[in-house]
Amino acid sequence: MSPETVALNHYTSGDPDAPAVFLGASLGTTLSMWDSLADHLAHRYHVVRFDTRGHGSSPVPPGPYTMRALAADVVALADELEIRRFAYVGLSLGGAIGLTLAVEHGDRLTSLVLCCTAAKFGDPFTWLDRGARVRDEGMRWLVDATRERWFTPEFLREHPREADDVLRMLGDTAPQGYAACCDALAAYDLSDRLGEVSTPTRLILAAQDPVTPPEAARPLVEGIAGADQVVIDGAAHIANIARPDRFNAAVAEHLDRTVQE
Repeated sequence: MSPETVALNHYTSGDPDAPAVFLGASLGTTLSMWDSLADHLAHRYHVVRFDTRGHGSSPVPPGPYTMRALAADVVALADELEIRRFAYVGLSLGGAIGLTLAVEHGDRLTSLVLCCTAAKFGDPFTWLDRGARVRDEGMRWLVDATRERWFTPEFLREHPREADDVLRMLGDTAPQGYAACCDALAAYDLSDRLGEVSTPTRLILAAQDPVTPPEAARPLVEGIAGADQVVIDGAAHIANIARPDRFNAAVAEHLDRTVQE
């Protein structure tokens, strides 16, 4: 392992000899956000879930982080597990890591699913300001501010326990790790490199996502050769929790079509 990478906390399921699929979580969540998808894929794939650096049980080195470093952590984990090539599914920050992998380490990827993500996340100063506030005040203020960005009012009303479980991950995230990932998002912009992506790619978008609305994904659809898209109704930013059956089917269909044994 390179001195610049960290040993990511991870959990594997499925047959180790099956094609590998890595799952990258959103900012402020842990590998547990993938419970449903991991169960859905484990009958056919070797599923590897991980906590991004600064999150969950992964190390929290001093920031700032870069998206290139977060992607290098994933490559180091694959090397540790002796997995040469793998498919990758990522949501939000996890999707940004996936797009970085496709640009910087495309030879390692067999297939790519980018969920509720973008090639650039708005104004960099918004992320820098958020990181600064988290460093000063901690995480609790973010929970209420995030609730309606991550879930629709209908989901919050009908599934309060599921929403609270995910939001609890956010509240429990190490402030310095979260803030350092905000630094990575502030500097992240792959808008001019989408033409370099040669991995078969599917975009999964959420119709009610205020963070990365479907129109924000247009550059990805137009810039990545051969990319297709699936729009999930009735979901905001954390679409895999809101509509697991629809989400899981969209992921599996793409992987089953593009990943070779």
